[in-house]
Amino acid sequence: MEDELLEDLLKNLGDDYEPLLAEICIKMAMKTFRRKRNYPRTFTEEKILIDMDNNYACIYDLALYRFAKDGGEFQTSHSENGITRQWESETEIFIHHGVFPFVG
Repeated sequence: MEDELLEDLLKNLGDDYEPLLAEICIKMAMKTFRRKRNYPRTFTEEKILIDMDNNYACIYDLALYRFAKDGGEFQTSHSENGITRQWESETEIFIHHGVFPFVG
């Protein structure tokens, strides 16, 4: 899955990419997804990987979100040359994709 994410992310970003940064963003996105999903202990690794594959778009968006924020970590506001940026939270990405934690 990581190779597919990297390939898709780099295609999307075109010439504006750093492959190493993209790999880090993918790794963090996958860890964030697993943590947020809160898989039950009864889930096997195979079941987890199937679920993650079914939610590929969400994990992709999480990686893209991290990549887009490079250099602006922890900013609450930024304005430069008439451009103002605000960031959605990662939670919004999960909600947009209908991905919620498992509840025990």
